[in-house]
Amino acid sequence: MAAAAIMMVAGAAVNALAFSGSSYFFSKLEKKDADKEQKRHDKAVEQLNAAQAQWSNRRTERLDWINKKLREQYQAVQDFQSAEAAWREYTRVTGEILDPLEPEPQLSDFYTPSSAQKDREISFVIGGMVVTGLVTYYITRR
Repeated sequence: MAAAAIMMVAGAAVNALAFSGSSYFFSKLEKKDADKEQKRHDKAVEQLNAAQAQWSNRRTERLDWINKKLREQYQAVQDFQSAEAAWREYTRVTGEILDPLEPEPQLSDFYTPSSAQKDREISFVIGGMVVTGLVTYYITRR
């Protein structure tokens, strides 16, 4: 029972050190251009959200239109949740081929991290791995 309590306390201490250490380490990696990078990323996320909303509207309109057409022809047994399934069914019933829906927008369509940002992220991961390895080595060495 005492060993479990010690492990819980040690785990909490390791978590606290990890969070505070990573925050400190990450703050040391920041450069002047990190603010510009963050603004560029935030703008890309806003653009992505707007594009996803438009895409979702177009998808819903297409599904509604296909379901309406299939109902008009008494072929719709259910409302389709998948645009792909509705598209195939509509083509099967009517023989009319619809243009495919464009793929859903992704963040990579609007934002690619700069090489400096990638370098900072890689150095952060490598530094974290080295620190974790050293801490593990010294703990298990006892």
